[in-house]
Amino acid sequence: LTDLPSELLELILCSDVLGAADIGRVSCTCRRLREACQPRGKVWRERFRLRWPSLLKYYSHTDSISWLEEYKARHNAGLEAQRIVASFSKRFFSEHVPCDGFSDIENLGCPSHFFEDELMCILNMEGR
Repeated sequence: LTDLPSELLELILCSDVLGAADIGRVSCTCRRLREACQPRGKVWRERFRLRWPSLLKYYSHTDSISWLEEYKARHNAGLEAQRIVASFSKRFFSEHVPCDGFSDIENLGCPSHFFEDELMCILNMEGR
């Protein structure tokens, strides 16, 4: 891999058959591959786009964004949203919803569009 031209290496790393864990592992192998998988580069932007295509509308092409950090933040927001949704039936089984019932959602500390996107993913899952 390290002997390939940069453009070809980037195309391979942007392939949709590779996942985020694969890119993380590849970037740990040597300096050349770590540089190809830089957090602000095309590879992590493509990972983000492939996983959550509807979220790209919130970003400008001129912004200097750490796509690796955005990927991590969206992934963590998704895990937290799934945890919160799973707890709804236990907390809100009665007719009365407490006033502070949704405070954990308000205190997530991530962009609201991450949480909204995960809720849409949950709603659109097969078998739900």
